[in-house]
Amino acid sequence: MDEGGTRMKKYPRMTLNERFQHFNLFINFTILVITGFALKYPEAFWASPITDVPMGMTFRGLLHRLSGVAVVTLGGYHILYMIFTARGRGILWGMIPRWKDALDLWETLKNNLFINRPAKMIGMNRFNFREKLEYLGLIWGTAVMTVTGFILWFKGEWLTYFPMWTFDVARAIHFYEAILATLTIIVWHFYSVVFNPDVYPMNWAWITGKMTEHEMKLEHSLELERLKKEEQGELAGVKEAAAIGGGRVYPLRREGERKISPIRKLYGSFLDFNRGVKDWKGE
Repeated sequence: MDEGGTRMKKYPRMTLNERFQHFNLFINFTILVITGFALKYPEAFWASPITDVPMGMTFRGLLHRLSGVAVVTLGGYHILYMIFTARGRGILWGMIPRWKDALDLWETLKNNLFINRPAKMIGMNRFNFREKLEYLGLIWGTAVMTVTGFILWFKGEWLTYFPMWTFDVARAIHFYEAILATLTIIVWHFYSVVFNPDVYPMNWAWITGKMTEHEMKLEHSLELERLKKEEQGELAGVKEAAAIGGGRVYPLRREGERKISPIRKLYGSFLDFNRGVKDWKGE
């Protein structure tokens, strides 16, 4: 509902497949963070459920590795999804940084620093500069953590061919990249989808797959304009086809309107058939 109590139209944002990928990443990333930092800080209160049970640290290591393999597998699946599906290719194309993203970032900084008075309304596309930076950071972080993680996992095999200092470097990179990734999620991503006053208490797109028209206007106004033009074009095409081919036209059902019952559809089909018979007889 908007401020006036009227129902807001919703637009698709994430498919079920994409929501499953996101949820999978959310669960396994959380497990990796907890089990990874439990090794560095075993005395912390949040690590006690793992460290205080029999063979807790052994279980911690096993769970950490399983979640790491799950994230790598998900990354492989995501690559295939982005390459071999039309929607995935559209997402990949939309995620490519462009000059407009740099301009949007600059204008956003000017708004936040009160240089733009009044604040400038910024029209953004399907993916704004924040989402693109997060996505690129996710790709970079996953690649770095995968390489360094396998070095730490197969320490003996690695030291057979490389000196000890390379292992120490990989361990340091793995640890500090983990800190960076965790802070990015807590400080940046959580603010964007939870604590931002414009979406609080939460942006529900990761669960429902949809965003309200109000949210689209704030974050993806150019994409909203494109979707509305597509809807108008589709509706005009339906009306034009009906005018040429005859038949009964049922308008697209909007959010909040009653769904056409099967009986009414059957009755409409009967009327169309009856009208066709009359036209054929010349009546």
